[in-house]
Amino acid sequence: MKQQKRAQPTIQTSSNSAAPTLFELVSAFFLIGLTAYSMAMLEQLKALVVKRGWLSQEEVDDGLAMVQLYPGPIFVNLAVYVAYRLRGFVAAVLCFLAFLLPSYLLMVGLSYLYFHYADLGWVHPLFIALEAMVVGIVIHVALDFAARYVKDPKTATIAALAFLSMLYRIDAFAIILLAIIAGIAFFRANEIAIDTRTFSIPGSLQHRLLGLFISGAIFVALLTWGLYDKSLNGQLLFSMFKVGAIAFGNGMTIMPLLQQEVVFSHHWLSLKEFADGIAFGQVTPGPFLITAVFIGYKLTGIPGSILATIGIFYPSFFYTLLMSEIYSKIKHFVLLQKALRAILAAFTGMIFFVALSLGEYSLNSQAAFIWCVFALVAVRYFRLNILWVFAIGITAEVGLYLGGWHVF
Repeated sequence: MKQQKRAQPTIQTSSNSAAPTLFELVSAFFLIGLTAYSMAMLEQLKALVVKRGWLSQEEVDDGLAMVQLYPGPIFVNLAVYVAYRLRGFVAAVLCFLAFLLPSYLLMVGLSYLYFHYADLGWVHPLFIALEAMVVGIVIHVALDFAARYVKDPKTATIAALAFLSMLYRIDAFAIILLAIIAGIAFFRANEIAIDTRTFSIPGSLQHRLLGLFISGAIFVALLTWGLYDKSLNGQLLFSMFKVGAIAFGNGMTIMPLLQQEVVFSHHWLSLKEFADGIAFGQVTPGPFLITAVFIGYKLTGIPGSILATIGIFYPSFFYTLLMSEIYSKIKHFVLLQKALRAILAAFTGMIFFVALSLGEYSLNSQAAFIWCVFALVAVRYFRLNILWVFAIGITAEVGLYLGGWHVF
């Protein structure tokens, strides 16, 4: 077992002698949002920031550690952290919007085509193949999480109980709360590795506090709107806000909560539509959770797509600003680390449930099983980029359809 680590030196804030202009920074984040997929977002962020001397490698790595301690999509949070460290609140807001805008526009276009033309004869088999490949990719993610976060009987028990709870339709938010309680109660302090490095935030404290106040006020306003507006848009905003406010990790870890909200609780999407929305989230650049646009578009069109995007991404934007200010003071808390470890174990079990539920619907033919296994093997063992996996599947299905060999 890992023992508690000795204190590490303070990380000095970079001098920012080569700090970018606001236009340079926003333009760079727009380009990353337009071109980066999955882990490539992390590599492009590091290349942008470290190679240009905007922040040190240690500062970026410490930010990467920080964004894993609270809910929200990791790479979006890291982008906000970098912008906030470099140029403050206004830069964080503009870079956040620039990072999301390309994938938002692409997802709106795909959603329009899907809900208007998905029933065409030549389109239908493509989505069947995509849905089967999504199952293979989700299985890969579940196995990957199990390898990283289920390493002893305690985490295995939490993961198994989370899976069974989802199977019996226990509320996913309640599962997370119970996992936190279990982690705090049963993990021992010497099982937790603590990073004690610190960093300072440049800039005027007064301006930073003003930015925190404004973003916190918006957070409360959105929460209040969702709580009291019982219209479809109000329910959509609150549903996405709940998911964005409590779900940890990346898009795949947040997916179980998203599935329960939109498929099982509100019945806004069928399992088929949910699987197709996941596929769109994978093939478009930028954060995977841009799938929220697909959900919102189906419900109320463009207004719904905007509200869903705000709801699922804004909570972690606020958390990132807040955590950037207090991270050095709280990251050594053992209770926080215990809770995080339990949450990640629970999410592992919940992802296995997502794989089961999607597979039960999508894997309804021999060909579907073939596409599922192809995606799993290609991603897990050949390390093929997910975009290429989907491209191969779509190209093959088009060829089979045109040749009259479609077998679904």
